[in-house]
Amino acid sequence: MQIAKRTMNWLPRTSAYNEAENARLKRKAYAQSDIEKGSNLASGLIGGNTSNVGEQINLTLRIAAARIQATAAAKREQLLKSTDFTA
Repeated sequence: MQIAKRTMNWLPRTSAYNEAENARLKRKAYAQSDIEKGSNLASGLIGGNTSNVGEQINLTLRIAAARIQATAAAKREQLLKSTDFTA
């Protein structure tokens, strides 16, 4: 009878130093991606806020222009009605 070693396809374990180094590299990569995501989010919020302010200013100017035009049109109509063109 012969005794045979069976490995059951188990992979050899890495050293404790290599495991710690791999974990440190993963944490470093995660931290860098987190910083990049945060900076992208911050720049997006700043850019969105800037464009939003610009749109609000444009909207305010359009509303003011529409009110001025409406007032001018009403005054013009009133002036035309009060003027006698038959003379």
